[in-house]
Amino acid sequence: MRSRRLLGGLALVSVALAGAVAQASDAIGVRGLSITPPDRGAPVAVTLWYPAGSGGRPERVGASPLFAGVAALRDAAMADGVFPVVAIAHGGLRAAPHQSAWIAARLAERGYIVAAVQPPPLAVTDAARGVAEIGLRPGDLSAAVTAVDGDPSVRPHADMDKVAAVGFFLGGTSALAVGGARLDPERFHHLCDDPAGGPDCAWFATAGVDLRSVDAAPLARDHRDARVRTVVAVDPEISAAYGLDGLAGTAVPTTIINLGARGETPTWLEAAPMGASIPVARYVRVPGVGFFSAFGLCTPRGGAILRAEGEPEALCQDQGGQQRDEVHSQLAAMIAAALLRGFSTTP
Repeated sequence: MRSRRLLGGLALVSVALAGAVAQASDAIGVRGLSITPPDRGAPVAVTLWYPAGSGGRPERVGASPLFAGVAALRDAAMADGVFPVVAIAHGGLRAAPHQSAWIAARLAERGYIVAAVQPPPLAVTDAARGVAEIGLRPGDLSAAVTAVDGDPSVRPHADMDKVAAVGFFLGGTSALAVGGARLDPERFHHLCDDPAGGPDCAWFATAGVDLRSVDAAPLARDHRDARVRTVVAVDPEISAAYGLDGLAGTAVPTTIINLGARGETPTWLEAAPMGASIPVARYVRVPGVGFFSAFGLCTPRGGAILRAEGEPEALCQDQGGQQRDEVHSQLAAMIAAALLRGFSTTP
């Protein structure tokens, strides 16, 4: 598995942590859903995380030689009660699946039903298809909300008056889109004129994809989902493709989080201008934290695997001296607080 894929164009697991996760799994259920977003006309997988009731089979979701995965109870009954709903998108165009597991599990522990979208995988030869993905992924989030609303085993537990979208990286811009933000086609055409446009620009160039000649209208259309009452976006990608007019239309309380102090956040993830341009936005920085900390926990062998493949070990390293699980707990608390604030301020 290449770190380039995991970056989306983009920590060792201690015994104590493993025990803590195992205990947490007693309260977390997980099951699979399949959705067919109208714009795709093809199935997309969704992992549903929720407060667990009885039963279920212990599983470590997303476990691989590189990633430790997250413990949960597969197909457990849903706990009694009614819970807010969060649709989550994590990663960029070539992100590995289940990167949202850590935040989905932590929100489920806090009493949320979480629908985590797993977009179709893109091969290194799929650059042209990757451009189209930018316009498709907001629809995936909306389709996930529809699936929760229409599932007879889930709907009685879902508070559809409290629906949120949370996203990381390209998932962050997808979440902003369902909140009402609209991409500027002209800005998108020039996104890769500067190397700071992001790591996908090199991928596009190698594949002969010129953004200046792309039909950006499907990407820039209105993706607003009126059911979404608040949005949280962490290190949103392609932020330079959004202008003042497109951001001013954001209709719901929005929190934008950048990982790293000013100058620590990579240029292609810098979102301060977005925070300043959205009237309903709250912009927050988390100093001393790198964007790799938003990925899942690596296994003890993770660094060696990356070395063996000739890939940088940064994916399994955290800056600032904090363990990745500590950063995850900090971010989960920030996101949960942002959701509560957003729900409480929505008319």
